Parts: sequence; structure tokens; C-alpha cells
Amino acid sequence: MSLPARIASEPLELDDEPRPGPGRRDTARQVPSRRSPLVPAARPLPASPPSLRRRARRGSAPFWVVTALVVGSMVVAIVSVSAMFVQASFAADATRARIAELTTERAMWAREVAELSAPGRVAAWARERGMEEAERVVILRVPGSSGDPAA
Repeated sequence: MSLPARIASEPLELDDEPRPGPGRRDTARQVPSRRSPLVPAARPLPASPPSLRRRARRGSAPFWVVTALVVGSMVVAIVSVSAMFVQASFAADATRARIAELTTERAMWAREVAELSAPGRVAAWARERGMEEAERVVILRVPGSSGDPAA
């Protein structure tokens, strides 16, 4: 075996002191080498077999199915809530329109009641029917009442 091949096949030793080169003498005492736990091994880690890689890919299919179901249900929920808000908005607009219509109708009925209950109109209606005005007005008091004619 050639010298470069022998050097390449020897395990790496990490010492604090440098090793003597050819032609140099090492007078210092050799310290046994200790590998540092922070230095990686000289050989690369073996690659995982293809069967494990395939299994990992197949194992992620349930994850994607669950993810698709969750995302799909969230989209359906958001669209449903949005549709409910739009529907509530249309109902509120219809209610406002109905309130405006009923307010106008109430004002019309209130004006008609005021016209029909006017004292001049009531007196004219009574004269047309042959009624006469009383010369003397008598107020009858019912026992137990407060005595107030408005009450």
C-alpha cells in the first residue's frame, strides 16, 4: 500500500500537540489521543434505505387528507357565515322598508282620525242627521268615580 493511501486510511487523531513529520524527532512524550465529542466521525453516516424513504412519504398521506378536510371545512364555515351575514343584511333592509311604510300609514290614519273627530265636523254631521244642540248640559256623576270628566 502506498504512503498516501496508508495516511488516508488511518483514523484521524485530534491531539493538542502536532505529530512530528519525517526527519524530525519528537522529544516530547506522546499523549494518547482522545477524540472530542464535538468533532464528527471521519466516515459519513450511511444513507437510509429506499424503503424507509418510501414509507415516510406514504405515512404523510393521512396528514394531507386531514389537512385538506380541516381546510375545506374552514372554507365552508367561512362561506356559510358570510352568507348568513348577507341574508341578515337583506332581512334588516326589508324590515327597515316595512317600518317606513307602516310609519307613513300610521301618519295617514292619525290625520284621518284628527279630521273625523274635529268638533266642527262632528257638529255638522249631527245637524245633517237632525240633531240639535242642547241648551242646558247636565253632567251625570257615577258613584265611585274620581269626578274628573276626562277620566
